Amino acid sequence: MNNKNRVFTSVMVQAALFGALVLVAGCGQVDTHEVGLKTRWGKIASEPLTPDLYFISPIGMSLVTYDARETRRQVKAPTYTKDMQPVDLEVIITYSLDKTRIKEIHTSYGKDWDAKLVHPTIVSVVKEIIGQWEADKLVNGREQVTAEINKMIAEKLSGKPVNFGQLVIENIDFSDAFEKAIEAKQIATQEAIKAKNRTVQIEEESRQDVIRAEAKAKATLALAKAEAEAMEVRGKALRDNPDLIKLQFVEKWDGTAPNTLILGEGANPLINAK
Repeated sequence: MNNKNRVFTSVMVQAALFGALVLVAGCGQVDTHEVGLKTRWGKIASEPLTPDLYFISPIGMSLVTYDARETRRQVKAPTYTKDMQPVDLEVIITYSLDKTRIKEIHTSYGKDWDAKLVHPTIVSVVKEIIGQWEADKLVNGREQVTAEINKMIAEKLSGKPVNFGQLVIENIDFSDAFEKAIEAKQIATQEAIKAKNRTVQIEEESRQDVIRAEAKAKATLALAKAEAEAMEVRGKALRDNPDLIKLQFVEKWDGTAPNTLILGEGANPLINAK
C-alpha cells in the first residue's frame, strides 16, 4: 500500500472513531420514571421528554432529567403550641412533581425543587396550625390537627407545579416534664371518674334503701289500718248483736262443760256448769 492510501485509510479510521465518539457522547436517556428536557447553553431547548433514548449534541447541549415518581419523605418540624409548650413533630408527606409543568420547575426551582417548594411549605403550615392548639388538647386532637394541616397545605400548594398527596403525623414529642404532667393529669382524671361513679353507686343504693323503707312503712301502716278497721267492725257487730258472743262460744265449744264458770254482774250463763 502506497503512502497515499495509507494516509487515506488513517483519515477514514480517525473519522469513524470521531463519529462513533460523537454518537456515543451525544446520546441521552430518559428512564421510565423520569421526565426530561434538552437545554442549550443552559436554556430550555425542547418540550418535556417522555422516557426514551435521545441524541444530544455535545456542543452546548445537555439533557436534564427529573424523577416523576411519587416521593415519600419524613420531615421534622420543631415548633410551639398556643400555650408555648415546645413540641417536636415528625410527619410523613407524599408528593410528586407535575410532569406537564417541568419547564416551570426547571426555570423557577431547579433540581432541588422539592427542597425549595415543598419542604418550606410543610414546615410553615405545621407551625401555623400547631400554634393554634393548646398542648393538652393537641394530645387528643391528633386527627383534627392532621385534617387542618392537610387542608392548608393543599391550599398553599394549589397552582404550584406539584401534586400533593397527603401528610400523616407520625409522632408528637413533648418535653419530658410536660409528658409527666399529662400522665399525672390523666391518672387524676381517671381516679375522679372512679370516685364519681362510686358516689353515684352509693347514692343509688341509698335511694333504693329509702324506697324499700318507705314501702315497708306503707305496708305496716296499711296493715295496722286494716286491723283497726276490722276491730272497729267487729266491736260494732258485737254491740249491735249481743247474741253473737253466744254464737261464737257455741261454735268453738268442744262439748265439755267447764269446771268453773265466773260470771260478771249482769252476765247470763250460756249453759249450766257441772
